[in-house]
Formats: sequence, structure tokens, C-alpha cells
Amino acid sequence: MAPWERVLLVLLVAGSTQIFVLGVARKLRLVRAGAPERPRFDHAAARLRRTLREVLTQSRVIGGRPVVGMLHAAVFFGFVLFGLETTEHFLEAFGVSLLGPLLGGALPAFRAVMAAVAVLVIAAISGLAFRRFVLVRTSPDPRSWTSAVVAAFIVLLMVTYLNSIRAAPIAPHASWWLHSAILLAFPALILRSKHFHILLAPVSIFLRAERLGDYVPLDLEALAEATEGEETALGLETMSSVPWKMRLDFLTCVECRRCTDNCPAALAGDNGMDPRGFILAGRAALAQCAAGDPVIGTVISESALGACVTCGACQYACPVGVEHLELLVGAKRAQALATGRGVVASDFFRAIESFGNGLARPRQERQALLSDLALPRFKGGEDEWLLWLGCVWGFNRSQRDAVAALQEVLDAAGVPWGVLDDEPCCGHHSRRQGEEAQFQDLAERSTAALRKHGVRRIVTPCPHCLHTIRRDYPGLSRLDDGLPLEVVHHSELLARLIAGGDLQLDPQGPATVAAYHDPCYLARFEATSDAPRAVLAAAGIEIRELPHRRERTLCCGGGAAGFAREQRVDKPRRAEITASGAPLLVTACPECRTMLDATLDRTWDIAEAVARSIRRPAALRCVGGDGGTMTTAIAGMADLEARMLKMFTQHPDEELQLLEIAGKTHVSGRLIDLKHAADALVEVGVLQLVHRSGARYYHLAEGVGTAERPAEATEPVN
Repeated sequence: MAPWERVLLVLLVAGSTQIFVLGVARKLRLVRAGAPERPRFDHAAARLRRTLREVLTQSRVIGGRPVVGMLHAAVFFGFVLFGLETTEHFLEAFGVSLLGPLLGGALPAFRAVMAAVAVLVIAAISGLAFRRFVLVRTSPDPRSWTSAVVAAFIVLLMVTYLNSIRAAPIAPHASWWLHSAILLAFPALILRSKHFHILLAPVSIFLRAERLGDYVPLDLEALAEATEGEETALGLETMSSVPWKMRLDFLTCVECRRCTDNCPAALAGDNGMDPRGFILAGRAALAQCAAGDPVIGTVISESALGACVTCGACQYACPVGVEHLELLVGAKRAQALATGRGVVASDFFRAIESFGNGLARPRQERQALLSDLALPRFKGGEDEWLLWLGCVWGFNRSQRDAVAALQEVLDAAGVPWGVLDDEPCCGHHSRRQGEEAQFQDLAERSTAALRKHGVRRIVTPCPHCLHTIRRDYPGLSRLDDGLPLEVVHHSELLARLIAGGDLQLDPQGPATVAAYHDPCYLARFEATSDAPRAVLAAAGIEIRELPHRRERTLCCGGGAAGFAREQRVDKPRRAEITASGAPLLVTACPECRTMLDATLDRTWDIAEAVARSIRRPAALRCVGGDGGTMTTAIAGMADLEARMLKMFTQHPDEELQLLEIAGKTHVSGRLIDLKHAADALVEVGVLQLVHRSGARYYHLAEGVGTAERPAEATEPVN
């Protein structure tokens, strides 16, 4: 190479480096304008291990989209492996070799491997480009010109490399300079495109919070003591309140649309929700908006916030560490605590204040539940479990069959347990809708109740309560002392009892086919997917898996108080359940059951599936028509069906819930058996099931008379 070419190369390298450094500095100034909101460099070793695992294995990239992810991984590893060859390329201009002394006789073999890698990279980037620019229906928009240039540059780099290692390269000098020019242009191109994530993604992954949904509590005492004129922020009110990690997230986004593709609100449509859209809007706002510009309306719309159910699907799907939930909950806090505009959960907040539960039910209804089912009270024994019912199980009459089922299961396993006479709301949904003050008040009430009764072990059917007591309460340092040592979901406890032999199941007949719906806060936030499946398998349930399952489950729409208000983002999940063809839906969350109950004629809580398979004596524990308890000998399910059918045919205009059926028939089986008998009559067309206001009502099918009772039904024994 001529001396002037070497001088030119040095100048070009210096210029490219300067452009890149200055560009990075400008972006860092945008990031540094934000304040810190939590420690981001603690547990450095664990953070580094996580970063290396996710970056080197490309696990999140491949996990969501296996084919596209593998293509991306091939390009990524090509980028990493060609680092040595790039260094060798520029040193070659000065007559210096790095690889020769380093590899010696192994250099030809290394070049052969790199040639294969180059061919693989060409195939992978061509596949990605074909998907983006040809398969437009499946491609994430926008199809920017920078993506096309980057794809062309990568192909040319691989082609010129392959040419350089040939025995007789074509136009070697021109090929060398073309390769060099592309390498020198790459830094400036990266700065102006989404490909800046090549540098930022590992940083963002390292800085990401340890767990999903880890919100920093507002210091309400400090805010109350703030002097007049002192700047305070109640959530993300203005751009000046956007913290530095969130600003980094805006710049890191790779525009892959995985967040939007997995968002139930976005899939439901017509509500303005687009997680990728508001992250990109945040990127634009960093450069274009003033510090005092509002976040709501600039970065994200009120309608999008109203549609969000904080299910975490967007953040979980992100392969580059963007924390969508921090923006969503931060903006909801600004709505609830600062501006008061666009709050969709106002009625829910008032219901909590007035009734102590989001369903706006009087406290007497919970007392009636405790009395009707004769639930034991928590006594504070050393090994005693507190059954934390949650608002839905405590106040929704249509789910008493599930409460009765878990009661039977725990008793059959010999588990000491009890409930509280007065159980506060845990505050989960208040926090997710931004009402941090209400959440912290409810947290104080709940922890005070737990301390008062000496609770050390909690089992709950509600993943929302589980996550809040297990994860959120310890984050409130003043409440942490004396909290229960163990908090588990009822599916986890059931799995433990079955595995340990304390709970004996004996499924009868062929396996029951059911679709199982993974609750978001159980599968995604608490990483509990195996326990429910093990329990259902032991209970003789054959699971028909849904397309979105386990950690990638699709939300029912009940999150962020959606179960207690007009929140309709459940259509995509209902479609998957219906398409499964399963006759039965099983879930492990009272709120999910509320939202999805009308999808199929039969919906069970996981406890009901277990209760029907327990090895039991002939004498059955049952719920009497007067709300009391009794033991009676029942011939079987056919007898229950016959008694119910006789009652309905004698009262053809009646439309009754299960407890009302129990009262009319005078002799009833366990509440769960009543439900199974009623559902069996629905299946054969004798009864019809109507869902109204979250409750299940049964009535006689049109044209059915006493002569049309099921053939297997027997006359009831008087």
C-alpha cells in the first residue's frame, strides 16, 4: 500500500472515531439529564452473569421468535467473531499481522471456519432483509432506509472478506478499500439508526431491575414534608421527571415490535395501546421536547394508559432490557396523584375506601361466606396456614364453589389452616393503577393484621395477592419486620401435598380434557408454571395447551383493577380458549376466572379439579340449603342430577344460582358436586347456563319436561 494511502486511512479512522465519540456524547447528555430512581449497579456480579447469559446465548431474542431469533443470533455471532479479522484487516495496511503470530499453523483452519461463518451471515442477513422488506405483513414497521443500508453493508463485508481469502482474489486492492470504507462508515450509521442497540443493549440488560414489576415506592413522608417551592414529582408528570434509565431505554429500543405483538390491549385494538410506539415516542421526545412538557400526551396517551393491565408481557418479551412497566406505572401515578385526569379506576379507588374491596360489596357478604361454609378461623398455631382469600373469593358469591373445594382439599390433607375474620385488601391493583398512597395505606393495614395474629405462613388462590405480599411488601422497609416467612400460591401448596403423599388422589375414568390458562402474575411474575400442571396431571386432567402459555401467557384483562371495571382486552385470550376445542377451562386465579368464566360452559379453579379426585369415604361433607353444614349419604352424581332436574321441572320459571338450588332441593351435595351436576345437565341440554354480572345462573331449557330427565338419573331417595 502506498504511503499516501496509509495517511488517508489514518485520517479516515480518526474522523470516523471522532464522529462516533461526539455522537455518543450527545446521546449520553440526553440520558444524564434524568435523575436516578433506584440502585442500578448493586449486585454487580449477578448483573454481569445475567448480561453474559442473555447476550451470549441470545435467549430472549430466540425465545420469542425462534426462526427470526436464530437468524439474528447468526448475524450477532458473526459480528463478534469478525472482531479479530477486522483488527487484522486494518493492521495489514501497515504490514503488521495479529493472527499470524497468534495462530501460527492453525491460521488456514481458522480462515476456513470464518469463511463458513461469512456464508452463514450472508444467508441470515438476507433472510432478515427478505422478511422485513418483502414479507411486509409479518415484518415489524417501520422499514427504514438505515435497515436496508445495514443489510447491504453486512453482505458486502462478508463478500469482500471471502474474496480476500481466495487464492486469486478479484481486484484485491479495490476490494480491500471497499471493505475498509464500509467499516469506517458503520459507526456513523449506527448512531443514526436503531442499530445503536448493538452498544446499548448489553448496558440496558445489565442495568435492568432484578425482577419484573419491581416498583420503587414513593416516599410519601418526604413528599408531605417538602417545603413550598421545593420541586417534587408524583410519578412521571413532565419530561424532567423521566429517570436516566428510562431515557436509556428510549435509545436502546430495537423497534422489533415484540412488546406490541405480545400486549393483550394492543391485540384487542381500538384503544391506542402500542408499547413500541410509546417507547419510540419517548426517544423523539428526548430530542424535541422541553423539560416541562407533559409525559402523558407527549410520550403516551391517556387511552393507552387506560387500556394497560400491567400484565408485563411487553417488558418480558423485550430482548434488550427496556422496562415498559416503569413508564406505564409512573404515568399512572401522575394521573392518580398529581393531575387527576384520565384516571380509569376512580370507581375502584372509591370502592376500596368505602367498602374495603374493589367489588364494592358490603362486609357482611364476606361474613356470610365464612358462616355458610363454616370456614375455620386462624388461631396462630406454629404450623398453621393462613388462607388469604382475596377480594374475589371473599366477596364474589359465584366463586364459593372454588372456596369450598379448597376447604375440602386442605381438610383431606390434614393441613391446619384458618382465615381471618376481617381481611384487608392487599392493595395490589391500587398500586398498578398509580394510587401509591392508597396502596401503602392498605399495605400497612394488611401487615398490621398479619402481625396481630402471628401469621407465619400464607397460602392464597390469588396470584395478585401472592405477588404483592411476597414481593411488594418487603420493598416497604417500615413494613418488612415481622412479615410471614412463607407465602405460596395454592397450586404450589397442592403440588407439595400431592408430591409428599399427604393428599391422595384417585381420578376415576378417562382423563378430563381441559384448556389451562396461566395467570400472568403466577406464570410471568412468579415463574410458577410447572406446579399447576403437575397438580392437574395428578387430578386426571389432560391439558390442551394454548398458543400463549407459561411465561408468555396472554392476559385475561383482569389486571390493574380490570376485573372490577369495564376492561375489555380479553378478546384475544377468549379466542385462543375457544379455538382449543376443550370442553373445560381451568385456571388458577379468581380474577382470571371472573374474566373468562363465560368463554366455555364449564370453568374450574384448580382446587375444584383436585377436589373431584380426592379419595373419600361414602359419607360426603356437604352444604345444606340453610347455609349450614351437614353430612349425608348421597347415592352419587346421578342422584344429584335427578334431584336438581325434579326441582327445575316443578319450578320451570326459576333461574337460580348454586346456593339457591341447594335451598330449593333441600338435600344437596358438596357445593362443587352441585356445580358438576348442574354443568352435566347443561351439557346434555336439559338446563341452560346464563352468565350475568359475574355470576352463574341455571334455568330449565326450553321444551324440557319431567319425562326428558337423563336416563342414568335415579329417583331421589326421600
